[in-house]
Amino acid sequence: MHDRIWPELNELPKNTVTPPQYSYRQLARSDVERLTERVKAWHPDVSVGQGKVFSDPDYYLQNVSLAGEPDKHTIVYVGVHEGEMICAMCIEINPANRTLFNKFGVCAPEHRGTGATLFAGYAIDALANKLDIAMAWGYVTTKSRGMQQMMERAGFNPVGVVQFSDIELNQHDEPQHVTEAIYTKHYERASLLEPLLKSNLTPQMQALCKALGIAYTE
Repeated sequence: MHDRIWPELNELPKNTVTPPQYSYRQLARSDVERLTERVKAWHPDVSVGQGKVFSDPDYYLQNVSLAGEPDKHTIVYVGVHEGEMICAMCIEINPANRTLFNKFGVCAPEHRGTGATLFAGYAIDALANKLDIAMAWGYVTTKSRGMQQMMERAGFNPVGVVQFSDIELNQHDEPQHVTEAIYTKHYERASLLEPLLKSNLTPQMQALCKALGIAYTE
């Protein structure tokens, strides 16, 4: 018996947000090859940069908790519709600081906007509660509004913009740096944080905190 990190999906509260025609399961070893083929087809622009690992079967086999096998700090859930894999999400846990990192999400074009990916918000909330998580976060593309809207509907807020954070293929199939947003969601009260002191913040940091609605002590 190996030490568990991730609960089984049936141990989490009932999912009432994902449309019933979609089901989710933990990635299995037998799914890996098919998933990598679909990632390449659904998001060819991430065949370079950090995203390229999600088209590599070895990444999953070496780093991801696969169904029925020993747990690792990363897990992938795949969405299924009429027996076909149509989306996936990848989450990493950092037990030392009690955070979840939403590493990657993909969805078949024909299932975008259908509610299939509502599972992502449900899963992060349910896992955060089960695993005593303080904060979840992730990078979100600025190349389209869809992922930003999905994160905001799930209660995440943008807290920063990072230029040159990754490389993707542009419309001419040329590698180019991109700009991403950082989104976070908190599961603990701000009062439990160590106070921010104005004397420790530069004027630019003070302005940023005010813009984000983050209080600091005068």
